[in-house]
Amino acid sequence: MDELLLAFIDTLDISLKKLRMEVGDNSGFAKLTIHQLQYIDAIGALSHPTITQVAEKLQITKASVTNGVNKLISLGYVAKNQSSEDKRVYHVSLTSAGEQIVFAKYRALQDYGEFIRSSLSAEEARQFELILEKLVHLFEGS
Repeated sequence: MDELLLAFIDTLDISLKKLRMEVGDNSGFAKLTIHQLQYIDAIGALSHPTITQVAEKLQITKASVTNGVNKLISLGYVAKNQSSEDKRVYHVSLTSAGEQIVFAKYRALQDYGEFIRSSLSAEEARQFELILEKLVHLFEGS
């Protein structure tokens, strides 16, 4: 069981990296680091967050997020705008290039999920979904 689980995780990792490269060539996805992709995901999920909100979501320091966001701004994936209510506060948002990254990732994950689903019978898919649900809750709790 341990060897089979490790083989599955390794295969999943390799497959996702391959999809990232295939999808990424057109979107810029392949050129970004894991941390940059996490920042883009968080910004997209939060909708015009502050640096503090991004840091809280990712559970990392504001300084790390500030550096990461500034790099993404220079690459053209993120924009920073001063709050009209409080001039000390800045909000970040995705540019169209950043939104393309989110879409490309979503599309790659959808395609990969469909590939797995099509390999299983209806009963196997149901059982697999229940197992994944347990695993997701386990990982979210840690």
